[in-house]
Amino acid sequence: MGKTRRCARNHVKVEDDPFRSPYQRDRDRVLYSSAFRRLSGVAQVAAVNEQRVLHNRLTHSLKVAQLGRRLVQQLKHGESRDERELRKLAGVKADVVETAGLVHDIGHPPFGHIAEPVLDACLRRTDGLEGFEGNAQSFRIVTKLARRRTDYPGLDLTRATLDAMLKYPRPRPISAGDALGVPPWTDRRFGNKWGAYSSELRDFRWARKGARAEVRSANAILMDWADDITYATHDIEDYFRAGLIPLHDLRRDSSRIARHAHRRLGGMADFDAARFDAALKQVIKRFEMGITTSCWDTRQNRSAMNAITTMNLTECVGAVSLVAEPPYVTVEASCQYLVEALKELTWFYVIDRPSLAVMQKGQKRIVQSLYDRLRDCLAESPKSPRLPIQLRSLYRDLGHDSDFASAYARSSEAREARAVVDYICVLTEAQAVDLDERLSGRSHSSMFGAWFS
Repeated sequence: MGKTRRCARNHVKVEDDPFRSPYQRDRDRVLYSSAFRRLSGVAQVAAVNEQRVLHNRLTHSLKVAQLGRRLVQQLKHGESRDERELRKLAGVKADVVETAGLVHDIGHPPFGHIAEPVLDACLRRTDGLEGFEGNAQSFRIVTKLARRRTDYPGLDLTRATLDAMLKYPRPRPISAGDALGVPPWTDRRFGNKWGAYSSELRDFRWARKGARAEVRSANAILMDWADDITYATHDIEDYFRAGLIPLHDLRRDSSRIARHAHRRLGGMADFDAARFDAALKQVIKRFEMGITTSCWDTRQNRSAMNAITTMNLTECVGAVSLVAEPPYVTVEASCQYLVEALKELTWFYVIDRPSLAVMQKGQKRIVQSLYDRLRDCLAESPKSPRLPIQLRSLYRDLGHDSDFASAYARSSEAREARAVVDYICVLTEAQAVDLDERLSGRSHSSMFGAWFS
């Protein structure tokens, strides 16, 4: 007979698998969830329907999870008594960091970050709602929206896993006086966003029991660092392959890249422009030594890219270490500047391109249109046959959610707005585009085989 544990939210006793730890079971539950599979249809930067083989949110999350496990293994190299004691105090666990990496982006709406300000504005127009945040939506999905059983919501993950996914362990500040001070940007203990809605405060407090207010756990620091490393390295590979980042000839743009970065990062506390410039020179030198032409598909360039990526990953994994102060994990500042220099190549050559900006403007319009049309249909009648079945279910479940009712005073407007946003955040990009076309009368599809009915 396995040990018993309790569900974070409803205190439902469940039996542990005697062949898996609770943290391994967390990982399996995330991997088998439809919310996780959906990430294959959500972009990292460019659209997932590109013909080139680019990373999407699913492949990104898999790499974050793998790298998070390697970071924990790096910390376990030291076998001195002090190091063993620090590891125990930090509570670092490979399975926990890996699961947090798998789940950290699970709440991203279609089209990724570009949709977040649209949904935030939509929710903040509704009295009582604090807006939208992708990290808070991820926490909401694993604690409320994802379903394994009919007798409790969410995936019933352990406290350690929930705490590890909280990159921003705080609710949204309700006043200027509650705003978090601006720590040094290389201080990985803190984040500048927020990570839980009022409707999930009970789960949030359970996950954070015993933790220092607003300070990330050691596992969360490792997951966040794995996220930064992964994003910085694989986007460069994608956009060199697509012909957008000239890795063979970065030196010609080095001054413009540096100025662009200074404008983008200059507002971060204690940002050192000289250290960034030195890291950028190091990045450019590494690529110059291996990448010889603009063509990705040569054997030389593919081998060189693999070697450079391995070098960057090895250096960044080795940058984590144990320290005597809570939460007992730190990351070398020099490697953080290296990762920021790698990220800047994507910002300079890709994210700020007019072609991407035009596409993102259209994506924002789709998300806004979906919200407005679905909200109108829901306000007209929650039982309307024009509503997708899953949206009706989300709306109905909110009526039985005591946490939601307590947080938002049983507001019908809040219930409608939250149900629509929750529904949009379970769509892939292809589904969002198709549903928008159907609702606006621009679709050439028939009623037969509709994916949402």
